Amino acid sequence: MTRLLTLLLCLLPTTVLAFGLGDLQRRLEATPSLEGRFVQTRHLADLDSQLESTGHFRYERDARVVWTLETPVEERLEFSADAPPELGAGDRRQAEAATLFLDLLQGHWQALEERFTLSLSGDADAWRVTLRPRQAALRQRIDEIRLRGGRYLERLALDATNGDRLRVRLSDQRPVETGDAAP
Repeated sequence: MTRLLTLLLCLLPTTVLAFGLGDLQRRLEATPSLEGRFVQTRHLADLDSQLESTGHFRYERDARVVWTLETPVEERLEFSADAPPELGAGDRRQAEAATLFLDLLQGHWQALEERFTLSLSGDADAWRVTLRPRQAALRQRIDEIRLRGGRYLERLALDATNGDRLRVRLSDQRPVETGDAAP
């Protein structure tokens, strides 16, 4: 009977076997640079309205994300690991948001676990990570963050405590050489 169970376990695809945050981090780290398209939808609870933006992005591991809005307005935002985003006066909250955004894209689970409880479900081909704030200051602003993906991060959902919601869908993603010109 033991031999039969061992044989059956060996025949299972590796994605059925345990898939943890370390496995997911290694998977995400395998691609140092990535570019693609996005659709970003924001629901503003106070105004009971929804704003949709589209554009393209370029991500360079441990360095930066260039987020280029094409519609409804044209705007280029750069989130850097070293500096606050180019959004004005270098506000501390903006710097924290940039760091959080990079940590989410990179799957820096150790850094994220300092501020969130993390739960992973699924397998290597269809995974989900749910993050819930640990710190009181974060719990005042964020209810929950959900990530979904396969080979790459494909969807990000953020629910704020004030009823606002942010949804980001990433598509047409492809690895790029780090020497290629940035957008």
